[in-house]
Amino acid sequence: MKGLLWANIKKRPTRTIVSIFAVSLSVIMVLLFEGLTNGLIKDYAQRTKNTRADLFFQPPGSSLLFALNNATMPYKIKDKLMEVPGIKYVAPMIHQFNKKNFSLIFGIEPDSFNKVSGNGLIVVEGRIFKGGYECVVDDIYKKSHHTKLGDKIKILNHYFTVVGIFKSGVGARILVPLKTLQDLNDAHNKVSIFYIKCDTKKDIDRVYKYLKNTPPFKGYTVNKASNIYKLMTSSLPGLKEFTFVLIAVSVIISFFVILLTMYTTISERTREIGILKSLGASKRYIIFMILKEAITLTSVGLGLGIGLTYSVVRFLHKIKPSLPIEIQLKWIFIIIGLALFSGVFGSFYPAFKAARQDPVDALTFE
Repeated sequence: MKGLLWANIKKRPTRTIVSIFAVSLSVIMVLLFEGLTNGLIKDYAQRTKNTRADLFFQPPGSSLLFALNNATMPYKIKDKLMEVPGIKYVAPMIHQFNKKNFSLIFGIEPDSFNKVSGNGLIVVEGRIFKGGYECVVDDIYKKSHHTKLGDKIKILNHYFTVVGIFKSGVGARILVPLKTLQDLNDAHNKVSIFYIKCDTKKDIDRVYKYLKNTPPFKGYTVNKASNIYKLMTSSLPGLKEFTFVLIAVSVIISFFVILLTMYTTISERTREIGILKSLGASKRYIIFMILKEAITLTSVGLGLGIGLTYSVVRFLHKIKPSLPIEIQLKWIFIIIGLALFSGVFGSFYPAFKAARQDPVDALTFE
């Protein structure tokens, strides 16, 4: 059986290679998308969590993920928040997504940001910005974009001078003066989010409930930092739907590739199947032979796809260190299960078609 199996696979090497690469392509497509999505969310969630804020206060209906909301809250709300018992520090910010280099930018006040983060903003080169069109970038951004002190970064059609490099892991990869970002967004004395630090961990729940239910804060969006990862995955519109469609496309590709490959193979090997049946091969033997060939093609495609995925990830990390891609083990098992299911299911019809062939008719097939 084993020798016959590999002989069948090697008989049409081009078709075999195309089938294997088609399966591996669907594997790469799903794993890279999931790895990039999960990596981006976890990276941003962790860097936001590292600010050590306990609560996030935003306009009604706002989304924390990528902070795509506009700066609509009055800056003076900060004073009202500071009056709430249990709140120790408040850091007003603007979160800005820079489409040009696909990066998130925080407009901050260094003093209030450091109070909330416990002096988490550590400058390793240069200095913190003083105002105007100055900015600081983290060391990963520096490595990824080959940035050095004095370089210019284009943000909202204006060029900012890099005056400092800070240790990565806290907040966005680019930090600029809050006042400057307010002016560029025509949002004078407005912010998009307040980071809140409570006096103690025991105060978090009490302050959270107070802000959710007490005027003038009632109606605003308040979130706990401890729920940040869940918040981000749930607030990304269409993520689950797109993931489902992507997986469905992957399964369909694998299904039809195996179906067409095995159907063509059966048609070409009609006489060989007739000989096997005339020698006493049972229907079960024929079905098992076809299924085993389909599983072999699918398994090789899976192995190649997983291997190529990790190669692509290593290459992307090398050329773009700031691009977080995390391949979860559970998704490898999911894609293995789906690919094997589609491969076996796709080979069922050709296998049963081969098993039902009449030996006499098969032997006279031209």
